[in-house]
Amino acid sequence: MNPQNIALALLVFGLIATRLWEEGRWRTGQMSNRTSALLVVGRLPVLAGGFALITAREPVAVFAMTAIAVLVAGVLYPFVVGRLRRVSGRR
Repeated sequence: MNPQNIALALLVFGLIATRLWEEGRWRTGQMSNRTSALLVVGRLPVLAGGFALITAREPVAVFAMTAIAVLVAGVLYPFVVGRLRRVSGRR
């Protein structure tokens, strides 16, 4: 395995592991729906920017990929908040 593959695997593993921790806090009521939604959609820019950096893209490409991911996350945020509110209302 080359170092890029290891770094990408660690990035994805880290994003999954932190989500499990956050979900536990959200389910116990220690984290609000809005905070949880922000952390969920915030993974997209981290993943896009991390991927671009790890694969040694040019700075303009890193910025563009991250900026597009931030825009997509902003569009998805209201939907994720609504979904979390519906799910938390069922508990």
